[in-house]
Amino acid sequence: MVAPLPSDPVGPLRATLTRVFGFSTLRPGQAEIIADVFDGRHVVAVMPTGAGKSLCYQLPGVVLAERGAVTLVVSPLIALMKDQVDTLRARGVAAAALTSAASWDEQREILDGIRGGAYAMVYVAPERFRSPRFVEALAASGDRLGLVAIDEAHCISEWGHDFRPDYRRLGEAVRALRPKRLAAFTATATPEVRRDIAEQLAMTDVRYHVRGFDRPNLHYAVESTTVAGKAARAVELARTRDGGVALVYAATRKNAEKYAGELLRAGMRAKVYHAGLADADRVAVQDAFMAGRLDAIVATNAFGMGVDKSDIRVVVHADVPRSPEAYYQEAGRGGRDGRPTKCVLLFNHGDARLQEFLIDMSYPGAEMMRALWKLLRDEPELGAAGDKLEDVVKERLPGAPHAGAVGSALRLLERHGLLRGDAGRLVATRPDPEVHTPLDVEGLARRAEVERAKLKTMLEYAYWSGCRRQFVLDYFGDEEWRDRGRRCGACDNCDAIAHGRPVGLGEQDVRAIRGLLLLVGALHGRFGRSKIAAIATASDDDGRFDELPERGCLRSWSQKDVLDLLRALEGAGLIEASRGEYPTIDTTKRGDTVAIGKIDVDALGIRMPSRAGGKRGKARKR
Repeated sequence: MVAPLPSDPVGPLRATLTRVFGFSTLRPGQAEIIADVFDGRHVVAVMPTGAGKSLCYQLPGVVLAERGAVTLVVSPLIALMKDQVDTLRARGVAAAALTSAASWDEQREILDGIRGGAYAMVYVAPERFRSPRFVEALAASGDRLGLVAIDEAHCISEWGHDFRPDYRRLGEAVRALRPKRLAAFTATATPEVRRDIAEQLAMTDVRYHVRGFDRPNLHYAVESTTVAGKAARAVELARTRDGGVALVYAATRKNAEKYAGELLRAGMRAKVYHAGLADADRVAVQDAFMAGRLDAIVATNAFGMGVDKSDIRVVVHADVPRSPEAYYQEAGRGGRDGRPTKCVLLFNHGDARLQEFLIDMSYPGAEMMRALWKLLRDEPELGAAGDKLEDVVKERLPGAPHAGAVGSALRLLERHGLLRGDAGRLVATRPDPEVHTPLDVEGLARRAEVERAKLKTMLEYAYWSGCRRQFVLDYFGDEEWRDRGRRCGACDNCDAIAHGRPVGLGEQDVRAIRGLLLLVGALHGRFGRSKIAAIATASDDDGRFDELPERGCLRSWSQKDVLDLLRALEGAGLIEASRGEYPTIDTTKRGDTVAIGKIDVDALGIRMPSRAGGKRGKARKR
């Protein structure tokens, strides 16, 4: 029987905090979260990377273990689980990680240990809840299950930036197990996602803790640049690392390799990290980075979770991230020691096209996946194509989709049990409902829309003319940032205002924006970007628009620059694109208002394209 906790948790909290973890005090916000967990309240805690959220469930877990209870921690990454288990064991805490990396004998030993109360803390991946043996072991532990802590809890929500279907099983499991304490933790969650986490976990009387997002030592900046100029600028920024190290993020493996090559040619000790490397190579690169043997690391979003290095002085996003959550989490890996750190986004108007392409590749349509499954069912010999399978089958599918979309579809079908490996080939099969999460094709479509909406918000950040810190903290609903209209003094826009530097658009820029908006509005959403760019530059040759007053409104511009300006207007919410294979664009209500001069264009934070050889209007101060 688990002994009850004393009414005042501060006593055991302080003693265990010092004896086991070696701390004499807690960071801001930790005490309130820990107290609520001790008291058995349902908790959703949003704390940024580096704010100490793991202690908020480890400290209660250790105190509960002293009274005979076990804490179950759900975490998505094996490497992160291993690090935490190793650290806890080094502190004398009986901890284990039940993962696919463990042998069958090890897994059986851990399951027996859960039933017998041998562990204080057990870490599991959400996929583990597919296993009836595991769920039975938890049920057999009875009232010893003192706390269930769910890390990276934003993965539960379809509205989060990293939704994972296996996390949806947690709600059902929690309702069945009815643990005495339930807490969900994440570094990034908007108010909508926080509410969804609580709903999916059937939490009642929820205590929300949202604080600590403001990192005053991080200086946010966005620099407009050409695609060709990004690598050189990343090198310049990496040189300003002030005795620390630089972290450069890229959207693709190809770009990561390119930027890393540029850093090496500049004489820096640099390595690249992405999911295409062998496991041993990734470990070696991360170890070299953590040991201080590198000046810079260039990585995709495969790098970073669980990385805690204090002296990252510069974080450069050479490509725009897909969401504000990803940007904040990645930028937040800088300046862990509290020293000033630069967080710079190198932005080009065309960046959105790459991310839109990656979203389309990540979320293949239901029709294509059905056709792919039927093709492999009806022609099983195709499944033996191995590494060439994506290229082999894409020509056989309707519309000959991109090989990247085919690869995503194959991985999704295999993950959900509709394909399985059999003697070196992929075979179409039927899923086992006790093992596989059902493939929700409608859910995939919703996820794609969520991803596009988050990308749009990220573009708004890039175009933002106000305080960037205000933008970020408002997005996450930080409880400590209540003074609306406040300027942070630590972003490029606040710097510009404070030093009286020119901010705003010239008269020619304003005329260009309004002229292009009038043209888009006059075409009533019938055409795509390329056609509109041709009409705007009067380079269309079909004669249909010769009498249109807005034709040639940007006659001196290149079509590429017009396309970039269209992207900027879309990022500012003045135009919007339809969905489908051939999207068309039209003005929004706000765009129509700007076009006729009822809104000051300067207030919108639109960044004009850096036109090669083009003339720009003289910027006005404001």
